[in-house]
Amino acid sequence: MKSTKELKEKFHTNYSDSTEFASNARLLQSIWRTEKGFEYDKEKLGNYLIEKNAINNGENFLTNKIFELVKKLVNNNSDKKKVIQEPRIWTNLLSSQPMAFNMFGELVENLDLCKKIFDELYPETEIKEILRIEFEYSPERKSEKYTNDNSAFDVFIEFMNISNEKCFFGIEVKYSENLNDKPSSHKYEYVVVADKSMILKKESLESLKEKPIQQIWRDHLLALSMFKKSNDYKIGYFIYLYPSENKNCRIGVEKYKETFNESVESYFKPLTLERLVGVVKKYCTDNWINEFENRYLNFDKIIKASL
Repeated sequence: MKSTKELKEKFHTNYSDSTEFASNARLLQSIWRTEKGFEYDKEKLGNYLIEKNAINNGENFLTNKIFELVKKLVNNNSDKKKVIQEPRIWTNLLSSQPMAFNMFGELVENLDLCKKIFDELYPETEIKEILRIEFEYSPERKSEKYTNDNSAFDVFIEFMNISNEKCFFGIEVKYSENLNDKPSSHKYEYVVVADKSMILKKESLESLKEKPIQQIWRDHLLALSMFKKSNDYKIGYFIYLYPSENKNCRIGVEKYKETFNESVESYFKPLTLERLVGVVKKYCTDNWINEFENRYLNFDKIIKASL
């Protein structure tokens, strides 16, 4: 049986990641790349594709439809309203941004399937019709109408409920992130939105400004600002999507929930990647969802590779 060090050397991921999950996720991506026969960038690590091949062939994306969607968004983003990092979107297999496209890209033109999935996940939202799905979406960056910062949702799903009221799911997608990034500067609008929502304990304000929960808070506040402050929508829900094995994300979610007033609806919907994949597979027999699970969640492949 090969040691972890030997595996990392074999798949070119011999890097000191900050968490065990990140290390395993990096290794899993390189194993997947090797299975596909994709070459890696020898100046980097095994989870990095060769830029030319990745851009021309869409190697980072599970289907051609998803690849074409990403190309269209990149080519139509001259105003930079969507923060799509190149060449990372094309080359970094570990990045959560391409993972968001791989998870939701096939749903963009299949809104009926999207409705079935979210009906199952959140029946209380009473969805009548899914209206649209967008990526890297913000209603208006750095606007005092909202949170006056650069926050955006990785995925945004707009829907009409059975009362013909326009609502949404704003989704933050995580994979290997450790939530240890330096917190952004505090904005006055954060307190305004927090006060209007009445969700958060006032004595928790200082802890909300710090890692590991500050980014979760900011994204949640963006969702709240769109219906508690600006009245753009009747209701919005913030979904924090992450793998169950990512301990840092799991702890961050639990710490954040501790700041809530128990008697107030939070509109906060933490969701594991495993739960989402299971529901998608219930309603979809297309191969892309099996491929998604195999690529991002099948950590048994690391054990098999060591034998």
